[in-house]
Amino acid sequence: MRHFMCTHSYLSGDSKENITNQLRGITDREFLELNRGEKARVLQHWAGKDEFFFCHWEAESEDDIHEVLAKIGADKFFITLANEMQRYVTKYDIKDETINIPEDE
Repeated sequence: MRHFMCTHSYLSGDSKENITNQLRGITDREFLELNRGEKARVLQHWAGKDEFFFCHWEAESEDDIHEVLAKIGADKFFITLANEMQRYVTKYDIKDETINIPEDE
């Protein structure tokens, strides 16, 4: 699996309101299960008051992320820019390995 940082931008204020209303009352566990497919899953999610939010995905490909979003109908409310990240470092999984420096091919 590869790591992706996704920027999700609402299509409109109504889209944001609709998604916000759908999320009211669900747990973090339910959110992560909802945003999961066979080849892609959300690992982390950040949202503020802005017209966009961020998710850290683990997926085999960018297309697999879009497939999960389409399956749950989220693609009708926001557009997604997925960027593969070759370096992923977290304090929750320290490996003491040399840092990967992504370079142009």
